[in-house]
Amino acid sequence: MTNIVIRSVLVYLLLLAAMRFMGKRQIGEMQMTEFITMIMLSELAILPVTDTDIPLLQGIVPLAVISSAEVVFSFFESRSVRFLRFMSGNPIILLDSGGYIEKNLRMTRISREDVEAQIRTSGYAGPDEVEKVILERTGKMSVLPKRESGEVNDA
Repeated sequence: MTNIVIRSVLVYLLLLAAMRFMGKRQIGEMQMTEFITMIMLSELAILPVTDTDIPLLQGIVPLAVISSAEVVFSFFESRSVRFLRFMSGNPIILLDSGGYIEKNLRMTRISREDVEAQIRTSGYAGPDEVEKVILERTGKMSVLPKRESGEVNDA
């Protein structure tokens, strides 16, 4: 039983590391931990169903462990910015003041064309109309328009 718990947590952590390596574009709307949990739960849930040699308890324990790990990690993410950044990364600025940040484009494997497509999808003609494009933790890009001169920042 201990072996199953340890293997479940190790596989979860390995998948998390793999997803971080693959990049944010791979996960769409979900946080990385949610995506990994979904994949693992679907795979783990089918094993005892399709293989009758696997006792049901051995199928349930990993599901409970992974589900519990997700809840615990989510709890810590909501309480600690450092833990949140470790698990989900930071937002990454791809374009700032009309200029692309090439290092960040290479690191995220996002092309200028992808950024420009998101700018157009957000209702702007091109990079000269936006202040920043930020790749969020969820993998979505946020497009921030240029402020009109004379605007006051209330923040």
